[in-house]
Amino acid sequence: MQLKVYRRDNRKKDQRRGRRALVRLGAALGLVLAAIVLYRLSGPLVIAAASLREFVLENPYFSVREIQVRGAEKVSGNEIITIAGLRRGMSIWSLDLPGIEKKIARHPWVRRVIVRREFPRRVIIEVEERAPKAIVALGKLYYVDADGMVFKQVGPGENVKYPLLTGLRAEQLMSPDPAMRQRIQEAIRLGEMMVQRSHSLSEIHFAKPDRLVVYTTEHPIALRMGWGNWDEKLSRLERLLTLWKGNEGRLGALDMSFRDQVVARLRPVQR
Repeated sequence: MQLKVYRRDNRKKDQRRGRRALVRLGAALGLVLAAIVLYRLSGPLVIAAASLREFVLENPYFSVREIQVRGAEKVSGNEIITIAGLRRGMSIWSLDLPGIEKKIARHPWVRRVIVRREFPRRVIIEVEERAPKAIVALGKLYYVDADGMVFKQVGPGENVKYPLLTGLRAEQLMSPDPAMRQRIQEAIRLGEMMVQRSHSLSEIHFAKPDRLVVYTTEHPIALRMGWGNWDEKLSRLERLLTLWKGNEGRLGALDMSFRDQVVARLRPVQR
């Protein structure tokens, strides 16, 4: 028979081990008891949660009472609401906001739209509309915005006092090519800069993809602008027109595409 001899420090170690074992056993029993309780209560808890969810979703307190449309001028608020498929009395929880935004965004005047809830009863529709910057002729007249996007046919009675973009084929105007879109944007930017300098434009012609010829309503002069450096070229143009003030009819064309100079083509003198 083997005799075990316990020293005092060994007895303390064994006592600590025993206590740790009891703690682990107690924790395990606690987890088992908790699992049993949750299992017993899971049915009632799920039922209660489902009932609460149904109560909240169908409660008249969360019925839509107000629909606000902000930022719409070309399109009426009622038309936006009809497109969205919204009506008073709908549950504010049931609204498919991304789906509503997609419906509204299909309208040609709408550039961007955000739909959001304001609890408990209000829906806000924020619309950013497109602004025409030019017109193109594709069999019929269409508006073009600052993004270079052809977005809507010009309707009866709508404003047509925008410069006409010419020299581009239909496939170029409708192309998803970002380079082509950027050229159209740049042409529109030139037109806006000229309007800011009190020039009234009638036509912006793409002689080539990177060469613009501009016609104003003030003088029958072909302004060959080339491409880029618009500020510098417009300053030269204005200095020359000041020198020729009263004799603008003699000018047939002005070529601004050369660096630091303007080449003028004169009309024949009529006798």
